[in-house]
Amino acid sequence: MDAIYQLGIRFIQALQTFSPALDGVMNGFTFLGRIEFYLLLIPFLYWAVDRRLGVRALLLLIYTDLLSSSFKLLFHQPRPYWLGGVKALSAETSYGIPSSHASNSLAVGGYIISHVRQNWARWLIGIVVFFIAFSRMYLGVHFPQDVLFGWLIGFAMLWAFARWAKPVRDWLDSMTLSAQIGMGFLCSLLMVVTGFVIRAIIAGTADPVDWSGYAAEARNINQFLTLGGAVFGTYAGYALMREHARFSAQGPWGKRIVRYLIGIFGLLVLYFGLDIAFAALAPDASTLGYLLRYIRYGLATFWATFLAPWVFLKIKLTEAEA
Repeated sequence: MDAIYQLGIRFIQALQTFSPALDGVMNGFTFLGRIEFYLLLIPFLYWAVDRRLGVRALLLLIYTDLLSSSFKLLFHQPRPYWLGGVKALSAETSYGIPSSHASNSLAVGGYIISHVRQNWARWLIGIVVFFIAFSRMYLGVHFPQDVLFGWLIGFAMLWAFARWAKPVRDWLDSMTLSAQIGMGFLCSLLMVVTGFVIRAIIAGTADPVDWSGYAAEARNINQFLTLGGAVFGTYAGYALMREHARFSAQGPWGKRIVRYLIGIFGLLVLYFGLDIAFAALAPDASTLGYLLRYIRYGLATFWATFLAPWVFLKIKLTEAEA
């Protein structure tokens, strides 16, 4: 494994010999793979393009990130700059392999490509997906094998989604509203438990001393609470939307833009406002901190999938859909 790491470090060193002017460009591509960008993109798809496309992209993102986060914690491997020899042009507190930027962007980008008709748009999305992954190596936060494994996860999730999404959707549709919400809660609990179980599995294996300082926060399970809250809010919100606020994402672009601006304002207030408020109440790695994180992400996705559409209908920014 050391030989593979050394090859990866030499590869990254070669990348980092390019002009420092690329540093900002690569950080820009990396932003396109962060939660803050998906926070802007997926609600736009859901509220202003096609609500089915939006919610499926959101669920694909959540489940892909769950798989990547699980492998990341289970393998507990270093990032390049933790070993030295490369410049740390960005910083991360989680473990390395696989690259969740690579897996998430390929899964979500690939799914969007399958619904885009214009060839230029498909090529553009594909190029962005490639450079999101490339930027992670350039910035010194991922080895090439991290990116390749991330792409493998992304492809696997796309295949699984194409194969199983409709049967699962039909199964959920056969349930009552309360049963659908309950199923969403059960899925969220399983996600949270997954984090606890994997952390227990690796508890007896210490990180090497030479890079353990970088990994001081790498064994927290915050991401599993994040994903658990997000998936419950999504399932509950979407089920309630279909029952009480079924809306059309179509209509004049003026109305689409206005409802997006209103919706994203509410979403950002919840996302950042609750982060500030909850941070004052409890640290992330405490029981209360875990609960508050779950609530924060649950409320954010509940707003996006149900409350915002309900508001749009009330103020006549969209039409009810049969």
